[in-house]
Amino acid sequence: MLRDTQISVAASLLAGDTAIAAQIRAGKLSAARRIEIYRHNVFANLRGALKDIYPVVLAVVGETFFLRAADEHARAHPSRSGDLNRFGGDLAVFLGTYPHAAALPYLPDVARLEWAWHEAFHAADAQAFDLADLAAIPGDGHAALRFLLHPTVRLIKSQFPILRIWEVNQPAFRGEMEVDWDAPADALLIRRDTTDGVTVLIERVPAAGFAFLGALKKNATLDAATSAALGIDAAFDLQGFLLESVRKGVISDFMKQ
Repeated sequence: MLRDTQISVAASLLAGDTAIAAQIRAGKLSAARRIEIYRHNVFANLRGALKDIYPVVLAVVGETFFLRAADEHARAHPSRSGDLNRFGGDLAVFLGTYPHAAALPYLPDVARLEWAWHEAFHAADAQAFDLADLAAIPGDGHAALRFLLHPTVRLIKSQFPILRIWEVNQPAFRGEMEVDWDAPADALLIRRDTTDGVTVLIERVPAAGFAFLGALKKNATLDAATSAALGIDAAFDLQGFLLESVRKGVISDFMKQ
């Protein structure tokens, strides 16, 4: 009974109707007024959460647009958790179908980048790669190994220069605001810096390197990931990229099977 009431209240709050008021006891304020105050507080919290997670989207579209979109998003993709850090992961999907954002085709990918940054910041940590364990594996067994990406690692590819859009909309940015819309597609690696454990880094990676890491993320063997990378660029320095990925903490472990 309590669960059903809670679901009804939540649905009524998001829908903006007053049907639930009949089940609410009036006090100094009418039931409808009490529901309206509660609704205002709920949406204020959801808007605040999205503003914290998506400051670049906010900067691009302005507050009036953003808040209206945030309300519509909350109705279409209601929070499924009491932790507001988990709310908002569907904003990129929402913006991709939001009619008022149709003139900004890059906006969903900017949102994807910001959500990746958010996830990387809150992701679990991992132990540093143990090179001694890898050295104990015979060389002819390396091809079948499955290298694991650090839990903070996220990969995003976009036809738009979303990293540049992200950079020029940072509070500390000082410089020319121009964006080269003819720039090559962005293949981005997002991760938390293993040096301080706090700073989230965003960097472009070569197409072959992106394919390599993407294959590893899908649990491919080293052999299969190598084929994916060299299929894009046969001259790619895969060994150097692999060693650098281990050194930076992008790759944090491996499995034999």
